[in-house]
Amino acid sequence: MNEELIARIEDLPYWTSPPIQVTYTQQATLTLGQYPFTDVKTAMGFNVNVTDNSLWYIRALSFSADIPEVDYQQALQLAGGTNAIPVFQMFFSGQAHVPMLRNAIQLNQYFRDLDFKQLVMPKILPNILKGNIFGTLQQTAALAGINVVNATVEVYIQEITDDAFIKAVTKNYPDIRR
Repeated sequence: MNEELIARIEDLPYWTSPPIQVTYTQQATLTLGQYPFTDVKTAMGFNVNVTDNSLWYIRALSFSADIPEVDYQQALQLAGGTNAIPVFQMFFSGQAHVPMLRNAIQLNQYFRDLDFKQLVMPKILPNILKGNIFGTLQQTAALAGINVVNATVEVYIQEITDDAFIKAVTKNYPDIRR
């Protein structure tokens, strides 16, 4: 691959790095009138193998839960002025102390194909791509009888393994999360 021809990460050909859609679902079980999502210590894997010498291009995100969006948003109106709106974070298991996303994604509404565009490069192998939702929903009248809320985040990624392309991209994007 010719380094001079590569100007932007968006030029990455799909045939060399096909897009990957990974899905992460996390449950919050009703406890004392709240649906707490766990903290980052219990993060789950996406079941995606992270290969050596790869660069990950996060292209877009989607979020929803298994309750109607209006009920979800009403459950965010937290009692006592606390601020525990659920957020989503990703990281590589070998770098659990270093979040992959610069800022956790606030999950205050459902969204589909949110344009994201971030490059990350795993440092330590073996590695597993992990995610976590943490925060709290309040039980509202609309959620009466619902014991579990399942929240799902879909992440659209391209894993780049072509060494020449990685070299050219890292030269043009020196702020890649490592």
